[in-house]
Amino acid sequence: MFYPIQLNISIPELGLVGIIAAAVVAIALGVLVGYKLRKQTAEKVIGSAEAEAKRIVDEAVKTGEAKKKEAVLEAKEEILAAKKENEREIKERRAEVTRLERRVASREEQLDRKIEQY
Repeated sequence: MFYPIQLNISIPELGLVGIIAAAVVAIALGVLVGYKLRKQTAEKVIGSAEAEAKRIVDEAVKTGEAKKKEAVLEAKEEILAAKKENEREIKERRAEVTRLERRVASREEQLDRKIEQY
């Protein structure tokens, strides 16, 4: 809080030099107080901006980690689906091979019977 200094000197007693000196001191004090206030305000703004930047970076890191986990999970699901599809195809091919083997065996038997008949 600012408490004014009371001087028991009247203006005519100070003279022109005294008034100028008082004005220079007042201006100097004003500049000093203004500088300090500006510095404090700037420090608050910088601190606030740094905190906001840290919050944004932290949020970006969390979002990135979540997206990474999601991508890994999606890739695992795709791999599992592809594996199931491959297993289904292999099962179908084995069944086809078994069917063809039976067909070949049946024809061999038929040929063997025809050969025996002659």
